[in-house]
Amino acid sequence: MATENELSVPVSEETLSEGNLGEVSVSPKAETGPIKPQKSYLRRGENLIGWLYISPMIVGILVFTAIPLVMSVMAIFYNWNGIVGLIESPPAKFDNLKSVFGGLNSDLYWKSILHTLVFAIQLPIGLVLGLFLALGMNRDMHGVQAFRVIYYLPGVMSIVAISIVWQNMFAGDGYINSFLTSLGMKPFGWLTTKAGIGITVNLLLVWKGVGYTTLMFIAGLQSVSTDQIEAAKIDGASGWTILLKITVPALYPIIFYLFVTGLMGALQMFNEPFILLGDGYGPDNFGMTTVGFVYYFFGEKRLGIASVGAWVLAVLIFIITAIQMYVDKKKQEAE
Repeated sequence: MATENELSVPVSEETLSEGNLGEVSVSPKAETGPIKPQKSYLRRGENLIGWLYISPMIVGILVFTAIPLVMSVMAIFYNWNGIVGLIESPPAKFDNLKSVFGGLNSDLYWKSILHTLVFAIQLPIGLVLGLFLALGMNRDMHGVQAFRVIYYLPGVMSIVAISIVWQNMFAGDGYINSFLTSLGMKPFGWLTTKAGIGITVNLLLVWKGVGYTTLMFIAGLQSVSTDQIEAAKIDGASGWTILLKITVPALYPIIFYLFVTGLMGALQMFNEPFILLGDGYGPDNFGMTTVGFVYYFFGEKRLGIASVGAWVLAVLIFIITAIQMYVDKKKQEAE
């Protein structure tokens, strides 16, 4: 007979035939639910080791990203020279913001943005040139792999070394002007006139980046449907029609990626014109980009104005990227 603290459970006839009792006493405490396993010391040790492995990256993000971002925001409201402490510096209130938006240095800052956009002309040129190079190298011919490697080499070279080479080539007595003189032409101020600086910097950027663009397009051409192209040829479509109606739409994701990343890189450009022209930034500071503006005032120990310039550039990049993403989303929804 079951006690008050036990529960009577009926048992099958098979169990009875084996000589067992007809009832089995089960304690209600056994039905309290699944037992939650406790965290073992081994698991805790594994978690600790994992945190130790990623701790250098966490420290790096805090020291080189998070803390500088906070300090750059705070520096906007101080006349900080980088020598004394940020909080110990005299407050500037909104003087640094006024300096960029309508103040003494606003003209220089917005000119630097204009110069940056001038140097961004290389982006569409590089995309078009890279597409045609990819179409030419996307075929089975002898030595095509070597051509792909040769075109990609400038992309992995040191930008400092490349800029120094171009500086010597386009100097007043450089190889380019010597060649023009041999043809009976007058030397041109490649690095001393605004037009020359714009042409030289854009040529350098196109030459350096076209290899990467070409390889990206070659990879994309592998996914273009050959059946559609063959059908279009049978229907009598011209090469331009096939390119514009079939190839380019199929390459749209790559074109969009290259344009977005290329524009972000162009807006942050600094090394090429700075090395080519030196600290003077050329005539009328034409070689000063937006990042060059930040670098200039950082060197002048006026970190508040430099921080304003950096954050305005960050907001511009964010807005332009958001617009591009919005347009791309609408295009995909329309399709």
